Amino acid sequence: MSKPIVAIIGRPNVGKSTLFNRIVGKRRAVVEDLPGITRDRLYEEVAWNDKAFLIVDTGGFQTESDEDIIRQVKKQALVAVEEADIIILLMDAESGLMPSDIELTELLRKYNKKVFYVVNKIDGPKKETKLLYDFCQLGVDLLPISALKGYGFDVLKESIFDLLPEGKGEASEFPKISIVGRPNVGKSTLVNSLLGSERMIVSSVPGTTRDAVDSICSYYKRKYIIVDTAGIRKKGQMAKSVEQYSFLGTVRNIQDCDVALIVLNAEEGVVEMDQRIAGYVYEAGKGAIILFNKWDTVDKDEVSINDMEEKIYRKLWFMRYAPILTISAISKQRVTKVFSMIDKVIAESSKRITTHELNLFLKDALNVKSPPLVKGRRVKIYYITQARTDPPGFVLFTNNKEGISSQYIAFLENKLRERFSFEGVPVRFFVRQRESEGKRKR
Repeated sequence: MSKPIVAIIGRPNVGKSTLFNRIVGKRRAVVEDLPGITRDRLYEEVAWNDKAFLIVDTGGFQTESDEDIIRQVKKQALVAVEEADIIILLMDAESGLMPSDIELTELLRKYNKKVFYVVNKIDGPKKETKLLYDFCQLGVDLLPISALKGYGFDVLKESIFDLLPEGKGEASEFPKISIVGRPNVGKSTLVNSLLGSERMIVSSVPGTTRDAVDSICSYYKRKYIIVDTAGIRKKGQMAKSVEQYSFLGTVRNIQDCDVALIVLNAEEGVVEMDQRIAGYVYEAGKGAIILFNKWDTVDKDEVSINDMEEKIYRKLWFMRYAPILTISAISKQRVTKVFSMIDKVIAESSKRITTHELNLFLKDALNVKSPPLVKGRRVKIYYITQARTDPPGFVLFTNNKEGISSQYIAFLENKLRERFSFEGVPVRFFVRQRESEGKRKR
């Protein structure tokens, strides 16, 4: 079941990012910082009690004129409106009703979406009557809030909460495979190749994700749901807006899949958008296979497979665990090998290592390299255990949590993969400090 998307739209400087931060409340507990990948992240996973959703901030661009403001806001709003389930149109009480607010309101009337019309920068009931007066001409129900101070936020939160579905929903009967990548890398051709093989039986399944097509595919009696996200670019005039501002459709499908097939264009190599999409897959903790499409057009005398793989891994350094397959979606070269890779990645993602085996591994790793001293004091790791699968997560128990650096975690991950593989899936490490040690330090 896909997590609902709640999108905040509105013109610049109305407080979208402030409201975004208040809704999120705090950063996710275990997300590594990937410089150049996540610094401009537009979304965050949020859980309120037993209800989870994605909150999307559509801000972050600069404008130079009022005319440009309206044009850019409309572009971004179109993307957000198309993909979101719930929309927050945020307006600014201090600057009053603006033409772009009116235009966005008229735009939203055309969609069958739940919209909350929120007027920001109202920090108390005494200011409501005066500051809301201009906005009444919109003819919609208004919610006054202060995203900065929290006034009115509880009412907005409860209203959103009531619209969210309960729990996590039922798991898919078959593995769900999302094909992701930027426009024109060959995603649709790949889908047609996968579904068009003589060895495959295809039946149409109505897609639950807008602008995506889900199909059940059977390959040697093993069934998969193939999700084609190519429809994200159906509206030609929105292409630049999608590429610059939003991966909402891609994010939705990544969150809902078991394995993501990241399609790259061999003629162009890895570009910045490829890095961002791969970064979303990594952050979501999903299994990944990198497909280097259009390999049949590359001059093999100039580029070897080994050189190509190293170039890809240099750009996607955070995803060196993901296998790379060179394919041609048009000629179907090596396309069917994708399925055996998918099966392997799914098995690796659900693999569980016993605590005994893990601690034998930890002993060997510590013999090779111990954590560095902190203020002259030895950092001890007492033991390790696996806490979760999909993706695999491991808990380290130590006497000094701050002494376990990201560099040392990277060392442990490399050693872990040497011993247990986990090919195609990210692994997560959680560091826990013994309570007695924490008290002793204080």
